[in-house]
Amino acid sequence: MPTVRRLSPHERAGALETVVAAFATDPLVRWWFPDDATYPDLASRFFGVLLDTRLEGGEVWAVEVDGTVAAVSMWVPPGGNLIGPDVAGARYNDVVAELPAPSAERIAATDEVIDELLPTEPHWYLGVLATRPDHRNAGLGTLVCAPVFAAADRAGVAIALETAPSANVAYYTRRGFSVLHEAELASDVSEDENADADGEPLTVRIMLRSPRADGVR
Repeated sequence: MPTVRRLSPHERAGALETVVAAFATDPLVRWWFPDDATYPDLASRFFGVLLDTRLEGGEVWAVEVDGTVAAVSMWVPPGGNLIGPDVAGARYNDVVAELPAPSAERIAATDEVIDELLPTEPHWYLGVLATRPDHRNAGLGTLVCAPVFAAADRAGVAIALETAPSANVAYYTRRGFSVLHEAELASDVSEDENADADGEPLTVRIMLRSPRADGVR
């Protein structure tokens, strides 16, 4: 049985590779980075700054399978990133600002929507949950979240996240989350391009998991 542990900084490259591969078909991420040719580079830049700031001032957990980082969860603790929310935010904004059009504009529009919908009370924030495509459906996503789920339950703190794929709602609901808010993302693209894989309008959903006395199931 694989074990979950905090990611070591020297494993950054493997973790980032897993995240980029995992989000290659995510409708929101591909709205940000629609070109197949530039997706690996742009997604690596975007997820790289999230990974780095969470390694420094948050929590990053990993599951290794056969020497490969097979699943990753990236977290911001209650109260914000420990290197300072302003510092982490400035690094993130600098990277996003350097992305080419339409990526920077679409990410900024998404962030504006999400920032308005996230809960204001202290909570753990699950910013990224990723499993390598060849290791899906093996329970690794649940496993890589378990340490923070347990910590949140012990402290009586909620967990928040955002997701776009409609299929993810059922996944997270089974793990104790419920939809708190949802909003369609406005864009300057055609209706077909502004839709998820199921043909539904591109929608971001904020989900919340209340602390549970019985822990993770």
